[in-house]
Amino acid sequence: MTYLEDIDWEKFHFLRAEYLWLAIPLAIIILLGLIAYGESNRWKKHIAKHLRPYVIQQGTTWKSRLIHVSVLLLFAIGFIGFLGPTWSEEKAPTKKVASKLVIALDLSQSMLTTDVSPNRLERAKFKINDLLEANPRAETALIVFAASTHTVVPFTTDYKIITDNLDGLQPRMMPTRGTGFNTLLSKLSGLFEGDKAPGKILLITDDLEGLDTQGVSAFVQQNNVSLHVYPFASEVGGHVPAFTNPKLDLKIKGQSVNSALNTATLNGLKSVEDVTVMELTLDKSDVRLFAEAISDHLIFEEQPKNEDEHWEDRGYWLIIPLLVLFLFSFRKGWSLLSLLLLISVMSCSDTENLKKATESFQFKDLWYTKAYQAQQEYDADNYIAAAEDFNDPMRKGVAYYKGGDYTKAKREFEKDSSATGLYNLGLAYVKLGDLTQAQAIFEKVSSMDPSMAQAKQNVEQINEMLLQTSGMTAEESKVEDGKPNAKNKKNDSQEDFSGGGQKATKKDMEKERLEEEVATGKRKGKELDELPDDFKSGKGSIPKNILMRKVDDDPALFLTRKFKYQVKKAQVDVEQTQTTW
Repeated sequence: MTYLEDIDWEKFHFLRAEYLWLAIPLAIIILLGLIAYGESNRWKKHIAKHLRPYVIQQGTTWKSRLIHVSVLLLFAIGFIGFLGPTWSEEKAPTKKVASKLVIALDLSQSMLTTDVSPNRLERAKFKINDLLEANPRAETALIVFAASTHTVVPFTTDYKIITDNLDGLQPRMMPTRGTGFNTLLSKLSGLFEGDKAPGKILLITDDLEGLDTQGVSAFVQQNNVSLHVYPFASEVGGHVPAFTNPKLDLKIKGQSVNSALNTATLNGLKSVEDVTVMELTLDKSDVRLFAEAISDHLIFEEQPKNEDEHWEDRGYWLIIPLLVLFLFSFRKGWSLLSLLLLISVMSCSDTENLKKATESFQFKDLWYTKAYQAQQEYDADNYIAAAEDFNDPMRKGVAYYKGGDYTKAKREFEKDSSATGLYNLGLAYVKLGDLTQAQAIFEKVSSMDPSMAQAKQNVEQINEMLLQTSGMTAEESKVEDGKPNAKNKKNDSQEDFSGGGQKATKKDMEKERLEEEVATGKRKGKELDELPDDFKSGKGSIPKNILMRKVDDDPALFLTRKFKYQVKKAQVDVEQTQTTW
């Protein structure tokens, strides 16, 4: 009763009042049922009155009426609970989203100035490494800019990827010269577009020339970000190195170009809201404090926009009287026993797996098995989707292989120890570029099943590939057995540094490159999309168009070509800057 007294009847309403019209067909159905029941009892008046007390048991009438009333109550209580009665508001739960960090590194020529030892760029790299070692825990992206802005590493929490790409960054990689802050701010706006959590930007630059304070103010107001400017330059400054020879000064109209910190712009940035100017320190304290600030405020709780529209559904309280009436509606307590059985089964089940199964359930699961769905995806050339649904390791591996995911294909083929499974595993190793391992597997297949002649042919083909990569024929390899250094003759001449007393030709350099590839053992397989028809049966041949090449350790060359390609294809904007360094 005290609970009923707490109900605010002025706020009482139904959350799903638009379904009130369903009461009409329900009432009609119940009325028709009662009429039909009354029609079925008309046979009683055909019995003589003096025989009715002996034929019809006393009390049948009121029991039937009780059943009718119970049915009406069941429908009424259930329908009211379905409508969602409510009279109190509830606070909607907040959404938790993670903040992101962008490191914007200036790669203009002035970053090579040595007023900050050893130079501005190298000191900036040290600070970025220190920042990532402090583990800010946020998704971090690395972008570089000169007159154009380019992404080096997209948002990731694997900081090793950033550090691996950081070492080789140099101004000579940039396709256009200058310092384009406008294109940088435009790029940053796109990175944080649609993010609900406040992001952080670490801008590492030097003299601040060309940075518009009003433009920065408008940028931070329009975007949900805070900007941390980290200038790597002194007020005295230094001479900018030349583009061709860093030992010489860059000269414009015969005068050496000097790059110094623009204090006027620096003071203007300090007055802008949500802009922080960091001071360079000799130790790691500056970036450690910055990393702690990011880590402490990493999770942002988003409050709901319309809290007053969230009402608490009180219809679940009607389950109690509904359950009581339901239990008494059956004889011998079968409903109660079934309810206890249901609760016991649910308590013994894995709720986490049940939740996952419910979330991944689709309408087609009612009609087709997972294996049949996987085969449909496979026939439609959706190999990756088919591999996810297949249970058999062989079929999963084949689907992954045809889908281009050779690492997962190898993992599945390793589960099959038959000759066919090992054969397909060898083909997967060929795709991954590990010819030595593939050769060993094919040799094992040949010993297990001599009838698989293709395995022996594959061994011979791999052997020829390795010899061709080393620049030797099969006959030469026999001659050179026992002489691993036969081709690397010592140069006794004190004047000749080319290795043979003559100028190195292009052919000689290509041959030396091939020898280097064999010595390093770093290879990568590449081939066209065509697959042999008999691949699935474990008898497919090695593709004929395998290309062997060394994997470059330094990603700087790739980034340089990538940046030039982006500018050439107009994928990034190029800003006309005041300076060209």
